[in-house]
Amino acid sequence: MNVNNKEYIEKWLNGTLSNEERVLFEKTEAYATLAKLSESVKSFEAPEYNVQYEYARLQSKINSKTKVQHISFSWIKPILRVAAILTVFVGVYFYFISNPIVSISTLAAESTKFYLPDSSQVNLNAASTLEYHKKNWNDNRLVSLKGEAYFKVAKGARFDVETVDGIVSVLGTEFNVKTRDGYFEVVCYEGLVQVKNGTALIKLERGKVFRIVKGTVATELNTRETSPAWMRKESAFESVPFAEVLSEFERQYNVTITTKNVDGDQLFTGRFAHTSISLALKSISIPLDLTYVIDETKKTVVLSRETK
Repeated sequence: MNVNNKEYIEKWLNGTLSNEERVLFEKTEAYATLAKLSESVKSFEAPEYNVQYEYARLQSKINSKTKVQHISFSWIKPILRVAAILTVFVGVYFYFISNPIVSISTLAAESTKFYLPDSSQVNLNAASTLEYHKKNWNDNRLVSLKGEAYFKVAKGARFDVETVDGIVSVLGTEFNVKTRDGYFEVVCYEGLVQVKNGTALIKLERGKVFRIVKGTVATELNTRETSPAWMRKESAFESVPFAEVLSEFERQYNVTITTKNVDGDQLFTGRFAHTSISLALKSISIPLDLTYVIDETKKTVVLSRETK
């Protein structure tokens, strides 16, 4: 596993490294340097300065000199350079330590796993962002989500996931939240989940799904999955508008899809893999009798249906 120093330094400062990441990072030179800096900053204390004493001592030296002496200060330059570097490191250190908001984001075709301060596990899907307030975490387990994430919540006080479409609340369970443009879905895999949408409160037991597509609510949905398919490098759909399938395809492969004579409202049931774009395109095109053309240089795909 390749260690990205910049990414791992930010996670180390924010306290969001997973156990696996922590083991890898602690073996790097960057960690050794930061650890020493952390200890130095913690133990740093400015020396006391007696103004009257120092003034008297300086005046005494001046009076004892009969000639002006030329003193070389060439030794100051390297010290000033070291001080400047230390100031930058200290500034960066305290910026990350004092910043109360932790934000984790993924790009298209990227996912990540990390742990919250209470050891709750979060798997963040592609093109998603999660934020939380680390200083108030013990009193308020609240995260803000844009995109999709799977949560394995540690037992404890109430845990809330805030989205533009509603708030998902639990006490300790496993669930997946997906909030995209015009699409909101919550799947409960373990325990009990409460979803607040407007004034409505919906409780989901294990295997139940709550979904809103373009304002239309569907609650009588079930899943046989034991965990989200995207965590196994797949995207799975059951009676989902084809337009949402295409949007997810774009996020997972970082491509742009255009369609010709394709009904985006048509419901689709199936799945596609995240490991082969040609295989994935066959998985979504063959069931609907579509053809496709890939332009790998421009990262575009054209899906079409021949008209009779």
